[in-house]
Amino acid sequence: MEKLLVILKNSFILFFIIILISLESKAQDKKSEFTLSGYVKYLPSYLDYNSSYFDSETSHLIHNRLNLRGYFGENFSLGLEFRNRMIFGENSYISSDDGLVDLSHFIVDNTNFKMHSMIDRFWLKYQKNKIEISLGRQRVNWGINTIWNSNDLFNAYNFIDFDYIERPGSDVIRFQYTGDNLSSFDLVYKPSSDQGAVIAGLYKINKLGYDFQFLGANYYDDIAIGTGWAGNIKNAGFKGELTYFIVKNPQDIFPSQQKNSTSFSTSIDYSFKNGFYILGSYLYNSNGFSDPSVFSLGSITENVLSPKNLMPSKNSYLIQASKPITPAINSSLTILYGQGVNFMFISPNITYDINKSFDLNFIGQFFYGEVDDDFQNLLKGVYLQIRYSF
Repeated sequence: MEKLLVILKNSFILFFIIILISLESKAQDKKSEFTLSGYVKYLPSYLDYNSSYFDSETSHLIHNRLNLRGYFGENFSLGLEFRNRMIFGENSYISSDDGLVDLSHFIVDNTNFKMHSMIDRFWLKYQKNKIEISLGRQRVNWGINTIWNSNDLFNAYNFIDFDYIERPGSDVIRFQYTGDNLSSFDLVYKPSSDQGAVIAGLYKINKLGYDFQFLGANYYDDIAIGTGWAGNIKNAGFKGELTYFIVKNPQDIFPSQQKNSTSFSTSIDYSFKNGFYILGSYLYNSNGFSDPSVFSLGSITENVLSPKNLMPSKNSYLIQASKPITPAINSSLTILYGQGVNFMFISPNITYDINKSFDLNFIGQFFYGEVDDDFQNLLKGVYLQIRYSF
């Protein structure tokens, strides 16, 4: 009940702000506009664990997204986006909302059947000339690399989670200034009820044909400094990100977290004239492990990530290739290897764009690791994703 009251209170405040903006826009004789878009996805899946402790699992997920935009006058806009899911079967886990305010609710919460609704975007934005100010739950995307984003302090994500392409939002206050010559400055404040606030700045500039970015942040228990780049080496794309985390007060945290840490990622990709595309990527995580005995499958599949720990291995390598079969059908293959922990992930994928509204996606996910000095399959997952967009 307390969570519901908090949600209602915050919703009322934002609704009141919207009413004021609407009245102001009407007074200025400006029209208000609203748009609605979204999709509905059906995702049946089959998981087969190579273990006597777990049985194979089947589940069925219906995933609906609603994206509402409101435009008030020339300077104000509102974003409100819902992520609604209904899942039934043996694997019916749904993660909780870890934002400043819990904007999620289980409509039904049974063992093998759940209905869950969450607001993962809820922002108000003011924009004029080169200045943009936004408040609320929003996506702050500071990543410039393709796979692993060491600079993405606010929304680190797991690329294995293919069903959540929007990625989570953050409850922040954000100021953006766009300068000349493709330069910009971004300042973000993220309050927290238990971990301490985050305040971070990002500066972008284009020089020598490259997009460069530089960041500095008071990031929970650390001071973070970093840089990133994106450009080309001849006809190949070349990107990278580097962030160094300096522990502020080592005596106040667990011994295992007292050391400074580095996250570095880079990638090279190339597109051939026949449509064949290939990408290679590398990640260095100083907090990663080099011992197979400390590796667990949950560290990959449970989406518990941060820019300080994007993969459980100290050194990770990825190669991805794709090739269109027809103009409407595309195939791809991703192979990931975690050195030291001796982990491998293989994912074939076939996408069929039926028309502008419908598409099909066949996904396989195969996880391999070392068990008792034997390299073997840990989990096989097969998915069929049917999506209708509107």
